[in-house]
Amino acid sequence: MVAKDWKSVTLKELLDGPIKNGYSPNATDSETGYWVLGLGALGDEGINSSEIKPVLPEERVLQNILRTDDFLVSRSNTPDKVGRSIRFRNEIENCSYPDLMMRFRIDENKADKAFIEHQLKSAAVRTYFKNCAAGSSSTMVKINKGILEKTPLVVPPVKEQKKIAQILSTWDKAISVTEKLLTNSQQQKKALMQQLLSGKKRLLDENGVMFSGEWEVVRLKQLIHEEKKRNRDNHIQRVLSVTNHSGFVLPEEQFSKRVASEDVSTYKIVKKNQYGYNPSRLNVGSFARLDNYDEGVLSPMYVVFSINHERLNSDYFLNWMSSNEAKQRIAGSTQGSVRDSVGFDALCSFSFSLPTLMEQQKIAAVLSAADAEMSMLEKKLACLKEEKKALMQQLLTGKRRVKVESEETVSA
Repeated sequence: MVAKDWKSVTLKELLDGPIKNGYSPNATDSETGYWVLGLGALGDEGINSSEIKPVLPEERVLQNILRTDDFLVSRSNTPDKVGRSIRFRNEIENCSYPDLMMRFRIDENKADKAFIEHQLKSAAVRTYFKNCAAGSSSTMVKINKGILEKTPLVVPPVKEQKKIAQILSTWDKAISVTEKLLTNSQQQKKALMQQLLSGKKRLLDENGVMFSGEWEVVRLKQLIHEEKKRNRDNHIQRVLSVTNHSGFVLPEEQFSKRVASEDVSTYKIVKKNQYGYNPSRLNVGSFARLDNYDEGVLSPMYVVFSINHERLNSDYFLNWMSSNEAKQRIAGSTQGSVRDSVGFDALCSFSFSLPTLMEQQKIAAVLSAADAEMSMLEKKLACLKEEKKALMQQLLTGKRRVKVESEETVSA
């Protein structure tokens, strides 16, 4: 049911001119001052400026130069990204768009650009594109001009559209500010790691005196011990895996169902505060400490180990393993090998600069505080996005009405 004063329309009824496909020229090796967007340039929050290519200013490129308030829609992409749209705000001068995108403009007498921008990002429209997309490949699907023209929309009077867009823009600004704060926090953590884990910056001890002693250089084999115990009696049924983004996870969190067999007697046991990694994926950061469970089991391909807590602080070591120094050690150990695999013996051979346990604890505390700030901002960002999503579902359908000037509106 359409809300009072709202009407159902198609996108075609709101257009100012035809929908046009772009042109995909060959990229040049050097900058020319003219650009074409890459397929990955349309992001959820706008244009990804890292996904552009330099091109020569040939006639067809010039014919497809974008103007402020042009809308772009991806016509060929993966099923979850096909139909992704942005409103161009002249973020990049002399920028054209490729053949795999469609461009159109909105008639301002019929609709508010900002309102339509939000409509095109709504769950209803994204689902419409996903359902209409077709293709012979399960990884790349397409929509065409006809599908785009028939995009179903519900629109209120233009004044109400503007008010709704204004409200949603408040959330957009809050999201943008939080994203920038998070980026700054991540960069600060990275800088702190580079300074503190290398000894370039020293902290104060409990007496307020700066640490000054030389760090001992050791091999990791002096600090870590491999754990080889197997789940022989099959008594542990919590099968885990290690990812580069979430650490230890249950396979069903990644896949729709459990992927391991019922018999996990050959799997390795991992206990809380022990470490695990896949030797062939250590180079992409698939390494973690078990924090969320008391115990679990890992596929036999994994390496499980513990550390000497009398010499090595666990949080300090966890930070070091994600540092540039550790990444360089890992990259160096895989050079010349057929597979980028880092076994336990290779890990043990890494040289490691070891501060006193007290200094390690101080460094770990500073880095943990930085992690806490990032975690807080990540949660805030996720909350803002969920709030905006819920608000869009209410405002863009007319289920929740807004006041326009002196006119009172009620819920539909």
